[in-house]
Amino acid sequence: MLHQKRCLGRQTCRTLLALRRTTFNFNKEILLGECGALLLANLAAPVAAHFTTDPSIIAWVAVGATLSGGALFWLLTRIYDQRKYAQLSARTMARDIGYFTPAAVTFSALVYNPALYFLSEHLLQRGSGVSVAVLIAQVTAFSLFLACLNLYRLALFKFWGKSL
Repeated sequence: MLHQKRCLGRQTCRTLLALRRTTFNFNKEILLGECGALLLANLAAPVAAHFTTDPSIIAWVAVGATLSGGALFWLLTRIYDQRKYAQLSARTMARDIGYFTPAAVTFSALVYNPALYFLSEHLLQRGSGVSVAVLIAQVTAFSLFLACLNLYRLALFKFWGKSL
């Protein structure tokens, strides 16, 4: 628990405590987004495998499916959470998307998608089954992505006083 003397002021302490409370919802939204990504990727990759045996194409299909499923489930969970706490407004949603999307796209492009692609392709080339390869790659890539987003969220608050 934060103590008053460790904070710069009462308002800062309240903001830090609010940030701690929203961390659960933030991570829950990303986790449910990943569930959507996992669901769609594990449906799309085997379908792609029926049409081709090329590990590169199957890996690209898995990446595209994770992007679609992740974005859809994250957005639905975010809307649900904001409605639940009576904070749903177009302005709040636009602000959140404005802060979240650039970071999510950047970390997807630099961390998540390369890890997903290269690891799933590597596992497929080594003889792993399609579902196993996609699942292992997705869990690994998501762990890295979640860590990056939480560091970004902390930096966003610490340096700019903004929260997600």
